[in-house]
Amino acid sequence: MKKGMYWLALIVILWGVLNIGPPPVVKAEPVSSRSHIDAKLSDYAGFEREATPRADGVRHVDTPAMIKKLKELNVNTYYYLNWYQPTDWDDFKDEFLPAAKEAGINVVLYLVPPSESTGSRKSYPYTTDYVAWGKAIAELSVQYDNLIGWAIDDFNHNLDFFTPEYMAKMREASTVINPNLKFLPSFMPLMYFPALTEEFLRTRGDYIDGVIVAYRDDPYRNTSVWSTEQQQIDEAYQLLKKYNLPLVWMVYTSYLTNTPGNPSVEYVRETVQTAVDNLRKGKLAGMITYELEKEFIAEPDKKAATGNGYMSFFVPSGVSTKPGDNVSASQVIHPDGSGNYALSFRTMAEGPKLEGYHIKQLLIDEQVVWEQDVAQNTVSGQWEEVNLDLTPYLTGKTSATLTIRLYEKNGVRNYWDNVGFDDFNARGFAMKNSGFEKKSGWSISSSYAGMIGENIIYDPNRREKAFRAVEAAYVSYKLQDEIVNADLRHGIKRSLLNKMNRAIDAHFSERNRSAIQSLSILSLEIRALTGIHIPKETAALWNGKIERLVQLYRMKLE
Repeated sequence: MKKGMYWLALIVILWGVLNIGPPPVVKAEPVSSRSHIDAKLSDYAGFEREATPRADGVRHVDTPAMIKKLKELNVNTYYYLNWYQPTDWDDFKDEFLPAAKEAGINVVLYLVPPSESTGSRKSYPYTTDYVAWGKAIAELSVQYDNLIGWAIDDFNHNLDFFTPEYMAKMREASTVINPNLKFLPSFMPLMYFPALTEEFLRTRGDYIDGVIVAYRDDPYRNTSVWSTEQQQIDEAYQLLKKYNLPLVWMVYTSYLTNTPGNPSVEYVRETVQTAVDNLRKGKLAGMITYELEKEFIAEPDKKAATGNGYMSFFVPSGVSTKPGDNVSASQVIHPDGSGNYALSFRTMAEGPKLEGYHIKQLLIDEQVVWEQDVAQNTVSGQWEEVNLDLTPYLTGKTSATLTIRLYEKNGVRNYWDNVGFDDFNARGFAMKNSGFEKKSGWSISSSYAGMIGENIIYDPNRREKAFRAVEAAYVSYKLQDEIVNADLRHGIKRSLLNKMNRAIDAHFSERNRSAIQSLSILSLEIRALTGIHIPKETAALWNGKIERLVQLYRMKLE
């Protein structure tokens, strides 16, 4: 089990009512909180911009398109990043915020800290005067009660600036204007040191009302592995529970810098579903998707030498390795007895070109027959062909294990790289999945969690598929939550929730036919109760969600 948790830092100020009670029939400890805001299902950034620049030469935020996509996603809160353009603040207060209010969407304004306020790219107009920001946001919140808070990125990197004394001034500036203002932070710590600590909560806990944690499999900083997510939710929840503070969870749905590429649809689906499951259990007060793309276009991260797939061996930023650590992919081959064996393939590396650390290798039955320092790939990401005579290593054998590997000749402290293998062509034996166009044929193994192997397959439709995976999870939870909060007889509510819970559980465990069957039974029961125990308008809304869920669950079957 991996040790340590490390988080993306935001600091958020929230006020209002956070409805975080778990649904009946799902047993869990209640989420602790000092305030209640209906901010369970949220999205962050991922703007759509207008196609044509306005008179000022800027492509402004496309508010109608954004609102449409957010409604389609079924979010109730949006984190608006004020950083891309100097006009983003005006777009926010004059266009986006009023439109979001009309659409019933809460909004959190998201700012950048001093460490990210460099050059001309800052959070305008108040930049790093967060006392002024607190006042301005509080004043705006009086006019628009759907402005429920604000956030500051990378908070832990700026603790010398955000002292308890300064945080007290920020809080005072806003609460004088809006007494309901609450201060909710989240953190991105330096690697190898947990940002969410007892010390932080003791020194700054009086100025906050909860924490947002962004999941990146820290300390191994990637968007490939999700097996540690539940453990990290549990640990963060238990710590915050001691301070009576709620936990909001953020998951990556788009590119994290210095990683091989955008997270796969599977990664997005699994991390979002885990978060939603913990909403259902009452451990989370809310969840946020990080930069869920809303323009469904092909992305520019196709890296395979040929086709769409390649084998990636990845060492994340900030990870320490030691000599002998390695990650590999293997398969058994069967020489044909011809006595003439050859292999060609292509390889690349993307990281810094420092010699003597990361070594690419090819092995036959654990014997190294070829190796190359990543520093020899002088052009980052450029594929180079390798040709090998394997006759001396395969002659007389009826089977052998062929392994490709990234091996640590010397340990590193912070030397990221993404190494690729692709386009294998063999003579004298056959290979499975030689072009990595499907996720089979190779057995991936790692001696250390900080070295990650993945058969990456580029998907030109990744954006839309990721969006639909989130939509399916969000609509599922929203329908369950609406049933929980409906004014129904206890027995009726329990019956509906049992069917809804079965549908969600089946969908989250990839049993979508069973999920659809449960939804059909639920719909029949709602129809039978319409106008008697369930108001007609409510029944119509619920059945509309069920119809959409059936469509979304069927997409997973196709």
